[in-house]
Amino acid sequence: MTVADLIDALGRFDPRMEVRLATQPRLPQEHTIGGVTEADGMVWIGEARQRGYAPDEVAERMGWR
Repeated sequence: MTVADLIDALGRFDPRMEVRLATQPRLPQEHTIGGVTEADGMVWIGEARQRGYAPDEVAERMGWR
């Protein structure tokens, strides 16, 4: 995914909505977003902290289930 792809994907949402990162398809976890930086020619999005498990709906909409 490129920066342009990410901007395009996020463009359909209300810009006031909070953003979370879902990881681990088998037991989806919810993480808050930390810093965003550039290194090695890529943009990196850091995790701030884990908030718990993501709702089942997240896994379904991600195509993980």
